Amino acid sequence: MIKKIRIGIVEDEMIISETIALALEQLGYQIAGVVGTYKEAITMIENARPDLVLLDINLGTKKDGIDLAFEVKKRFGTPIIFLTANSDPATVNRAKDSHPLAFLVKPFSQDDLFSAIEIGWNNYNKKLNVVLEQPKYIVLKVGRTFEKINIESILYLKNDQNYIDIILRSGKTVLVRYTTSEVLSLLPENQFVKINRSYIINLKQVTKIDTKCLYIAQLTIPISKEIRETLIQKM
Repeated sequence: MIKKIRIGIVEDEMIISETIALALEQLGYQIAGVVGTYKEAITMIENARPDLVLLDINLGTKKDGIDLAFEVKKRFGTPIIFLTANSDPATVNRAKDSHPLAFLVKPFSQDDLFSAIEIGWNNYNKKLNVVLEQPKYIVLKVGRTFEKINIESILYLKNDQNYIDIILRSGKTVLVRYTTSEVLSLLPENQFVKINRSYIINLKQVTKIDTKCLYIAQLTIPISKEIRETLIQKM
């Protein structure tokens, strides 16, 4: 079973916290707790042990969310994503010293929230070299909806200016509006390799590599000597 990320919310405005909780549930995350004060946050994190915390900087008290972030990191080591209406240099400089996964400026969209969590969480686990249960699918926004794509069904991805074409074994092409780096951050790095500006390939789907090309399904892609050596080492 795929592990869902358990998220704690620390936000002193009830309407905003409820909106965030609903968005997280729609995106498939689990809610570990929703609180609005410094003290409640410490209790929630201690008892519920969320995987990460969405933390509003302005908590309406003398100790703000940045103070709380330092305390959380010291006591629990829980990663943080900051939420704030203030993006002034002084606030940003204070916040970055706590090494958050991301910094979301209000108002933000559900897409912004999803991207911040997925990319931040992925980078956090890479940095710690934590081996999690290998995901079987990725969730991407396709048009106005979110679609689950089985990782093993992906043959390759092709960069098409502002879009990415995801080519599946079934012959279906899924068009998504993401950058190459955003998509790569969601895929297993030992399985998917960017071989040039246009293509990211699934190593498990490569059928042959010769001195100048690789072959995947009906596609033949010219490759450099350096890329060829990298691919052979990874296969």
